[in-house]
Amino acid sequence: MIYQATKKVSGGKLLRVEIEGSNNKIRHITITGDFFLHPEEALGRIEQSLCGMTFDTSIEDYAEDISEMLYQTEANFVGVSPQHIAEAIYEAVHPVDASPEASAK
Repeated sequence: MIYQATKKVSGGKLLRVEIEGSNNKIRHITITGDFFLHPEEALGRIEQSLCGMTFDTSIEDYAEDISEMLYQTEANFVGVSPQHIAEAIYEAVHPVDASPEASAK
């Protein structure tokens, strides 16, 4: 199942996550938007580190995982924060509208 969320963060930056999930776990995630990451190669490592995490993971734990990968890769986001990405992930897998069409395709 595919889950998606789009979030506008402070400063007007747009953030989008697309998650392929099964058995209550992230199997694949793509993070896109009008933000910058230096070095850019770190994004793949961040996405990879989120794979396997459960949908029950808290926003704080998602953010902590992203922050740890930023530290390990000596990378920095410009325009978004680990918290913003964590919130988008959580919103994708916990839609406000519980109907299947709300976030899953």
